[in-house]
Amino acid sequence: MGVLTLVCLRVVVGWHFYMEGVAKVRDGGFSSVGFLNAAKGPLAPNFQSMIPDHDGKMRLDRETMVAAYKSYVDRVQQAYGFGEEQVKTAESVFKDTIARWDAIAGQWTPQIQEYMQGFDRIAEMATDPKRSGVASLRNQRDEIETKWRGLVKPVLSAIDKNSKTLENRLSEIAEPAKKASLGALPFEIGGGPVSVHIIDKVIPIFDMVVGILLMVGLLTPVAGLAAGLFLASVVLTQFPGYPGTLPTYYQAIEMVACFVLAFADAGRFAGLDFFPWAFWNARAAKRAAKKA
Repeated sequence: MGVLTLVCLRVVVGWHFYMEGVAKVRDGGFSSVGFLNAAKGPLAPNFQSMIPDHDGKMRLDRETMVAAYKSYVDRVQQAYGFGEEQVKTAESVFKDTIARWDAIAGQWTPQIQEYMQGFDRIAEMATDPKRSGVASLRNQRDEIETKWRGLVKPVLSAIDKNSKTLENRLSEIAEPAKKASLGALPFEIGGGPVSVHIIDKVIPIFDMVVGILLMVGLLTPVAGLAAGLFLASVVLTQFPGYPGTLPTYYQAIEMVACFVLAFADAGRFAGLDFFPWAFWNARAAKRAAKKA
């Protein structure tokens, strides 16, 4: 591969990463939930586990939600240092939140019951090789699962809004100075070791940093390898060859390009990596000359 080709490839890939990051920051509200939720293949459960309470079981269980809300209220009180009156107000907010959860669950009781009863059927279909191997049966399975998940979409949306209201009301109780220093304390339930909320904060910054490093040719092996591994994870969300997956040709091509840039050390050509490389070679040449 020619030097000019490597330089152009490095700049184009870097520019693409940078603009992706800028777009995510500029538009705001970037979320990878839909992307992770659509994962298919043997690794799909691992990706979907990054979504807090992916199946909604915890949010639809009263005992679990009461404990989660209580734990969150206690955490906010401790973090913001609530006084006696603030604690009383927070307790009132907590009771209102539970009452609203009860109203939501009561309104959608038949749908919740049908949804909870459907877990065994969905699990059985997921392990049936015929349902995965035969296109018509696979489409039927996907249609059944989509309708099943749709039963509680409005319920979970209402519960999430209720949780957000709890966040906002508790935040209003806190003193402005403490709130400004600590920032928001989000309510979350069912978070795994790697939460989607952390991912959503990291990815835009990651895209911009990798893009800048590639464009200027600085730490190119590290940036190229990191970008390649990130794109590999994107490809694996739609596991190649697995029935029913969506094509990821563009991501796969860009992934290969990133690995080429990493292992070809493309930053030495019209990039800032040239200077440490030249310095290292100059010192190596001096040591060789001394030995001679």
